[in-house]
Amino acid sequence: MSDLESENIIKEYLKEVKKALPEWLKDKKEHKEILADLEEHLREKAKELSNTGEITSKSIQDAIEHMGTPKAIAKEYKQRGTPHVYITKEMWPLYLRVLTIVFAIIILLNVIAMIVSIFFENPSFGTIIANLVSGIQLGLLGSFAVISIIFVVLSMEGYFPEDFKSKKELKKEKILMEKARAEGYPVSKRTGKPLKPFIKPLEEIIGGGIGLIVGIFFMTQPIFVGLLDPLFSLIIRIIGVFLTIESALDISRGIIGNYKPSTHQLIHGITIILKFAVIPFIIILALNPQIFPWFNYDEFSGMWINEGVSVEFYELLRNLMIFIAIIAGLTSIEDIYRIIKIKNYK
Repeated sequence: MSDLESENIIKEYLKEVKKALPEWLKDKKEHKEILADLEEHLREKAKELSNTGEITSKSIQDAIEHMGTPKAIAKEYKQRGTPHVYITKEMWPLYLRVLTIVFAIIILLNVIAMIVSIFFENPSFGTIIANLVSGIQLGLLGSFAVISIIFVVLSMEGYFPEDFKSKKELKKEKILMEKARAEGYPVSKRTGKPLKPFIKPLEEIIGGGIGLIVGIFFMTQPIFVGLLDPLFSLIIRIIGVFLTIESALDISRGIIGNYKPSTHQLIHGITIILKFAVIPFIIILALNPQIFPWFNYDEFSGMWINEGVSVEFYELLRNLMIFIAIIAGLTSIEDIYRIIKIKNYK
């Protein structure tokens, strides 16, 4: 029969082990099982090390020394993931997903801040670009450092992505998985989740075709030749080039179909760059409303004349261009979302 001192030593040891165990384990059923198994092994080892075959405070101390410190016990459960740089392979996809989302938000916030500054402060074009680049740079570097540190710590603690989900969410995923398998949906080799087609090829081809026509129209400017302001004409041509390339990429995605997910991700990445490349040119238009055309037909000469937009419409045009710039930035979020989603198909 163990004495009171022995029981107190066991109780204190288990308490310290419990405290040292990783947080992800503490709300699971296995937590109690681990402590129960540990206590059983501890008692058996204490009896084995006792001269009398009974648990004593001395044999308990010897058993604890043999089994290891609470931190050493807990460390075994923290070494749960597969090593991959400083972040485990299990946490790596979530790490990249969080980075992508946060980076997208930072870029979007900086674009909105840029547009607001244009609206209220009317800075020079050089100042606008400098502020945009420095803001994005600082935001990306800071968020990268913070997120990386967090995920390194989580990996060291042995966290898996599913540890952040509730029992209800895990149960729902299980039901969806069973349903998907029953209906014959393919399952991702990487995540084990059911997959559905990630694009509709015909829609991509039709949408890309319409965009291609508009882009070519912007580049060639077949009507009102020589009547447009040179700066306005040049900007519209440049925007037409970007739109044509983006539309051609959409068509190529439709032709590829639901295959080659890495190629789709690359195309979406290029599309994001194209969308953000257009924004500075839209801003130039916002800053120069006087270059917008306004045509009137001159009956005397029998020709169309570009009189330019009236001053009273300058503010309206500025706001319209700002709205278009915001939309251009926001549409890139869809491409970022698709890049993340397509990872599941690899």
